[in-house]
Amino acid sequence: MPNLTAFGATEYMDGALTLPVLNELFLRGAPSCGRGRPLRGRGVHPNDSDQDSEEEERERRRECKDLEAVDLTGCVSAVFVHALTEFVNAHLLAHADVEMHEDGHNNSRPSLAVRFHEEPPIFPGLLRLGLRGVKSIMPRILTPFVLAFPSLTHLDLSGTRATPELLYALGESSTVRLQSLALARCIKLDSTSIKALLIESPVTRALKELNLYGDVTFRSPLLEDDLRDIITMAPCFLSGDLVYLDISSAPVTPDVLLKGCRLQPKLRSLGLSHIADLKLETIAEFLQNRAPNVEILTLIGTSPELDCGMRRTNDDRLRGSSRQSSIALHTHLIRPLCTPPFSFSLSMASHTPPPPLTRLRVIELSTIMLGGLGAGAGAWRIVRSKGGRGWYVDTASAWVAESGSGEGSVLRRDLEPKHPYRTEMEKLSKANGNVSSGIGWHARKMEVSWRLGLLHSTLMAIYLMLLDFTWTWHAGA
Repeated sequence: MPNLTAFGATEYMDGALTLPVLNELFLRGAPSCGRGRPLRGRGVHPNDSDQDSEEEERERRRECKDLEAVDLTGCVSAVFVHALTEFVNAHLLAHADVEMHEDGHNNSRPSLAVRFHEEPPIFPGLLRLGLRGVKSIMPRILTPFVLAFPSLTHLDLSGTRATPELLYALGESSTVRLQSLALARCIKLDSTSIKALLIESPVTRALKELNLYGDVTFRSPLLEDDLRDIITMAPCFLSGDLVYLDISSAPVTPDVLLKGCRLQPKLRSLGLSHIADLKLETIAEFLQNRAPNVEILTLIGTSPELDCGMRRTNDDRLRGSSRQSSIALHTHLIRPLCTPPFSFSLSMASHTPPPPLTRLRVIELSTIMLGGLGAGAGAWRIVRSKGGRGWYVDTASAWVAESGSGEGSVLRRDLEPKHPYRTEMEKLSKANGNVSSGIGWHARKMEVSWRLGLLHSTLMAIYLMLLDFTWTWHAGA
């Protein structure tokens, strides 16, 4: 397959990822020449016939296109782990001395020192790498493997054994320029290394999608002071270009959100789950004044008003009931942020009501909270995914094409009950989780195979579904 440019694997077939397969995937195209020199002398057998055979294999691989994307999500089998370990040892570490040393600029920061006797191969053609859940790969293998890709734009290390040393080494790259970065549930990372990568390194200067998700099992390693510094000083926050952000379980306070964060006009998807003491009033104020274009918000286990009796207060009293939580959700978020403000005009025929203060239309909530919402209110309905997650969705809101708008499409909040989009959302709500695995919002997995990041992967399945039924609708069916 000489024209292959993207390869995706799953945990269901990772037993087939042997060393010969990895060699065929990575030692193809320009990378087969290493850093501009041939791979002669590495892994070559003394037998002349073996040497000729290996040279023929290299020549064949040079005719292949470079891989642009590799997704190895969930690959943890013993066969794959052994094969990747062999690959790294044979091609990346065979002629290197690896040692740890202290950084001269900051004695508290360890970094990785690799001294090569011969230049190892690198893979400049690969742009997007997904390693989510590849938790069986040891740091000594994971680190040189990731650093062998100097042109990365999308990197998902969620649920891996990525270490601070890897982040420090990645941050020193002069060629990597990331647009999407996922470090969710990385149990070995610390607050200092994440802060250094986001604030000091040009690698993350142009980030548009950042996933630092943590939950009740694996809390975010960020400390409050470091989080404040990141939000106030990191170039990706100062630029206002972030589109996707997840800081669930981080020590988010009203001071950090309302005083430290600049305007984020492009932010469309925001994760604020598992932040127990963050009040709804603070979240509403942040959305209104700092991120009015957020459409998707996650609030699982966040805010004392949404607890539904899940936790006790300091004086050992249970929190409010599900009915009280439902009222609080509509009172503090949905009504002020998602409905047009009241206005009055004597010439009602020509009067156009002002738009809502924000674009919020999807809220992810806990299972208990969703159960208390019943059938929803107004156009808001519960949509559940195949995996157990659930969202409270405004079925009357959607991006639709509108002639003469000059923008291609606009966000409408008043879709008719028979509009095809609203009809399909109602069907998803009634399905109660009996849906395809692609249905959902605010993805935690980065989609690297399709040149899309975290946000767009959440919309792709719904977009394809809408294409299907919109075509049927126009056909008169």
